[in-house]
Amino acid sequence: MTTFDSVLRAHAHTNPYKPAVIDGPVQVSYADLDHRVDELARRLVEQGVGGGDRVMIVADNSWRFLVTAFAVWRAKGTLVTVYSSSRESEIAHAASSTAPRLVVASERIVETVRSAIGADTPVWAIETAESLPALGSATRATPAQKDVPLALICYTSGSTAKAKAVMHTGASLFAAASAYQRLWHLGADDVTLVPLPMAWAYGLVTTSMATLIGGGTVVVLPRANPHEMFAAMATHRVSFFAGVTTMFVKLVHSLRADPDVDLASLRLCISAGEPRNEPIFDEWRTISGVPVHDLYAASECFPVATYDPLEDPAPRLGSAGRVVPGAELRIVGPDGRDVAPGETGEAWTRGPGFMSGYWGEPELTAAALKDGWYHTNDLVRLDEDGYLYVVGRLSDMIIRGGSNVSPAEVEGVLGAHTQIREAAVVGLPDEQFGERVVAVVVTEAQEPSAEALRAFCCEHLASYKVPSEFVFVAELPRNPNTGKVARRNVVDLLSTEVRR
Repeated sequence: MTTFDSVLRAHAHTNPYKPAVIDGPVQVSYADLDHRVDELARRLVEQGVGGGDRVMIVADNSWRFLVTAFAVWRAKGTLVTVYSSSRESEIAHAASSTAPRLVVASERIVETVRSAIGADTPVWAIETAESLPALGSATRATPAQKDVPLALICYTSGSTAKAKAVMHTGASLFAAASAYQRLWHLGADDVTLVPLPMAWAYGLVTTSMATLIGGGTVVVLPRANPHEMFAAMATHRVSFFAGVTTMFVKLVHSLRADPDVDLASLRLCISAGEPRNEPIFDEWRTISGVPVHDLYAASECFPVATYDPLEDPAPRLGSAGRVVPGAELRIVGPDGRDVAPGETGEAWTRGPGFMSGYWGEPELTAAALKDGWYHTNDLVRLDEDGYLYVVGRLSDMIIRGGSNVSPAEVEGVLGAHTQIREAAVVGLPDEQFGERVVAVVVTEAQEPSAEALRAFCCEHLASYKVPSEFVFVAELPRNPNTGKVARRNVVDLLSTEVRR
């Protein structure tokens, strides 16, 4: 059976000197990557890791992150990824829940990690392999599932109050990464820029593993800094870049100040994780010559929908693409029945990368996985040509006077205003209508009036969807791990009445 590990070994044999990973001045060839993975896997096995033992990694993006992840899998262990920006309490919770046999952490946060998990679990600084302590005779952890080998436990990026620990098998991860590699035609000539955190499946599987399966090169960045990203794109002739919408917003604003950037090597750009910002994407395409295609997926099930850039050289306005081969989608109404074509309902999905469940959460797993489908909590619709449009999340829906208002729809309208940089829309309690629609906006240098924004919205939205209040802020609160707008924190921001 073909696995990710066997593909990696095959590339090391057939193209040993090809750069697999570039991290600043460090270039790791496929042969060197395979050798380093082999050596670390051997050491892990010698020290007792295997049989589903968990190894947690709390580290910044680097070539060592990939070596560690692949070595854990080669040693038959289970990788637990935790964002390096996590608070001490979050690290402690992950360690308490998954009981790792070993923790690997960036040197800058080693002491924080040790403080979070206690003295009983060894912690290895990822930059200094020789400091790996002997694991001694610690009690061996029992794998979560005897019949299905578990490869990855990753935490959702936090659209809910509590991050969920998603479980995937090695077969699931390989199927998902292979699907992306085929859909986006990633090959040996491709160079992929990865500033997305590798603790996220988007950074580890969707971009890094998909590129390596195709025999391409992964260029690693520890953070999404526009200056560093542009420098990497020019220096390494990057052909593929995937990010969240916020990253493109930052890149476009940087280009406005300094447009002299070499983007000629780009052939494919993907956005996911946040609603599309069509004005920003149009500006990016004008500058770079490359459109921003989209991706619809979740850590629990991926991919579901995206674009084949050869079949769709340009994305459809507002669409996440079409359902990919190997994935299935049902759009279901409140009565549990499939809605009519063109209507909006909840997305139930099955895909190449289908989770095994949530670690230690059987009730949560049962609620999300029913009758072989993952219930996404996302509201979507399909047009007559099979293109998917994400309307919003059920949990975000604002109910104003008995009518549903999708924050994503209102944000899309506001994003089309030339003086709006970003917008987040939430519902706040209202005595008369139950909830009122409030827009929190970040503007350009010339700030429009609330009256002007209200008039603009009235041109594009039904009256009940038009925000009753506009709050101007310097920046929106973001998830520190992924950079996405943290909608639940927007309400907290409003409660403090922060004004610019």
